[in-house]
Amino acid sequence: MARSPRNPEIDGEGAFWAVAGFAASILVGMALQPLRRSAGLENVVVVYVIVVALTAAVGGRTAGLASSLSAALAYNWFFTTPYGTLRIDTAEQVATVVLLFLAGLLASLGGRATRRAKVEAREEAEVLQMLTAVNLAAARTGRKADAVAVAGLRDLLDARTVRVVRVTPDGDLVVAQAGQAGGDLDLDGLPHLDEEGRIPSGHRRSVGGTLVLPAQGAVVDLVRRDRRVGALVIVPAEDRPILKTTRMAIAATAHALANAR
Repeated sequence: MARSPRNPEIDGEGAFWAVAGFAASILVGMALQPLRRSAGLENVVVVYVIVVALTAAVGGRTAGLASSLSAALAYNWFFTTPYGTLRIDTAEQVATVVLLFLAGLLASLGGRATRRAKVEAREEAEVLQMLTAVNLAAARTGRKADAVAVAGLRDLLDARTVRVVRVTPDGDLVVAQAGQAGGDLDLDGLPHLDEEGRIPSGHRRSVGGTLVLPAQGAVVDLVRRDRRVGALVIVPAEDRPILKTTRMAIAATAHALANAR
């Protein structure tokens, strides 16, 4: 799969906090250097791990990795002999520096996992809210559910355009749309998601290991009693990670619209 741009909400802000972590590592070394004989090196290591953990929690994985490296180098410079160099003259000190780097690495990865879990939990709650609104509208108000669906999916996905296209028995085209106005779309030429929202092979790309919708747009057919009665069309604004739950919600929305009263 091609690697698409990163997701700042999950990966953090990166560069700024990487520089901040580097600066904090230097400042910690300068502040504690006079106390290196009395403070205890194990306490110094704890301080550095805290710096890395905080940097990773706010800035993300990239910032955490950079901060882990700068913390290990700063500890080496200020607290291992010979002082003021990056050389180490004992195996025990080498082990301490390596363990400090690994501890910082684990902290940075843990921070990313925490942010990802929060994003997933929030999106799942938004999916349930959207599906409830669509199903209620489909059961009570018939075709007005189209407007509810396009608005809900537009907000959920931050999509550029969401449309529901139907052809009436008289051959007229009925369109409900939310988002930017656009020209005609070749519905047959766009990738079609299946009944579980799966993206067809050849159109799968990922951001941070999570699939994104095809950049040109995607279609889910509205099928009622084995007959195509319309289409749900989504044109994403940018490469945005789409959870499996969200992809299934798109398919479930199409099913509800196909069977609306």
